Amino acid sequence: MPDDRLRPLRVNAVELLRQPGAVREVTATVAADAVDARHDRLAGDLEVELRLDVRSDGITVTGTVAAPWATVCRRCLTPVSGLAVSEIGELYQTEVVDPEAFPIEHGQLDLVPLVREAALLELDRERQCRHDCAGLCPVCGIDRNTASCTCDVAVTDERWAALEGFVPED
Repeated sequence: MPDDRLRPLRVNAVELLRQPGAVREVTATVAADAVDARHDRLAGDLEVELRLDVRSDGITVTGTVAAPWATVCRRCLTPVSGLAVSEIGELYQTEVVDPEAFPIEHGQLDLVPLVREAALLELDRERQCRHDCAGLCPVCGIDRNTASCTCDVAVTDERWAALEGFVPED
């Protein structure tokens, strides 16, 4: 039985391809589990805004897929959240002649895999609380964005210790 939640993401391509130059807008809020999008950072439903442009050789799909996320800063472990927006630009063809195109199968344009992949790839990006986050001190663990410490964080390699006082003669 087809999932009614995915109806906006399944388009009758046969009907569209009869009208070169036609445009169809696909706007939907889709539950992540409906498209089998599972990710630790995913924090809500996916917002899909796509434009389908019918060409003589296929259908061009452009637009965005937005996914709310929540995680911790990769440097200081502060909770952060936001909206991951993925730009879409794909070509679907009944007879695939472009190596970058996807096939239109059984007369339907199934946008579910496109939406799932776009959301999941964008969610995999590492996030920070701000671009200049100082992170945690590797010695004492203090958050260097809010306090400072006097820990020695110089990285030394003991294998080179014998050369520390070496001064080459000219």
